[in-house]
Amino acid sequence: MIIYTSKHSFEDVKNYDYVGSLTQVEFDTFIEILFVRYQDTYISLDEISNIYDQYRNFLNRLKDITDKL
Repeated sequence: MIIYTSKHSFEDVKNYDYVGSLTQVEFDTFIEILFVRYQDTYISLDEISNIYDQYRNFLNRLKDITDKL
């Protein structure tokens, strides 16, 4: 299960793997990317982390481009 939370503290949560930080809009797009790529098949944590890293790099490059406008 993948969830979005605006909480920055996870002391009350057990058994989770933190992948990274995204805004709500970025998270919604990330879920869409995962669905387009994997449909309803199982996605390993390594695959999620890899896609997250690629997506985060894309967002950073996009921010660099818009900052230069």
